Amino acid sequence: MVALSHLAMALFALAPVLAVPTADTPVQKRGPHNFVLGPNHPLMLARRNLTLSRRSSTNYDQDYTTGGTVDFSPASGEFYVSWDTTDDFVVGVGWNPGSTLPITHAGSFTVDTGLATLSVYGWTTDPLVEYYIIDDIVDLSQTGTVKGSVTSDGATYTIWENERVNEPSIVGTSTFNQYISIRDSNRVSGTITVENHFAAWADVGLDLGTLNFQVIAVESWDGSGSAYQTVTN
Repeated sequence: MVALSHLAMALFALAPVLAVPTADTPVQKRGPHNFVLGPNHPLMLARRNLTLSRRSSTNYDQDYTTGGTVDFSPASGEFYVSWDTTDDFVVGVGWNPGSTLPITHAGSFTVDTGLATLSVYGWTTDPLVEYYIIDDIVDLSQTGTVKGSVTSDGATYTIWENERVNEPSIVGTSTFNQYISIRDSNRVSGTITVENHFAAWADVGLDLGTLNFQVIAVESWDGSGSAYQTVTN
């Protein structure tokens, strides 16, 4: 009993020492991210990198061919195609659904004979619209109506509208409009600020619907050539 009393008195005497830091005892200040992970925390950096990876990775392959020789090899974020045909094809890689994010493409685009285009290519529904933002065009005369122009990514693009009557579409044979931006100086690599074209189309009364697929595409229907493109956004 005496021993217990002595122990209780010793703990009572020690308590103030434990509770109150002395002037020589450093006190760690609680930082702003003790309970909320800060932007530079390793876990937050890993999460950000994963988000960027998911955003950049393509998830859709466009492989529309109607005949002839078209050798198309898609992969995540890239594709290769060579062709020799007098039949229509549109091939490429991208996303489904598409978005307004900028798209960067890079690589080669060689047209040996005939005509072809390299573009952002996609569709919307309600209304049904087939659209192109063409960065390189070879021996193709555009038909339709000039609606205006848009300056973006170091060049001027002419805006066209064209009606297609009873033609193949993503919902079967149908009548729909095409919205087309054609760059005035061809290039095979660069960033296309998609949002600028969508806004410019809307300004001249060309309204898009719900975004369906969106790809960097090569199209031809009479000629031969080859292309390799990487695709990110």
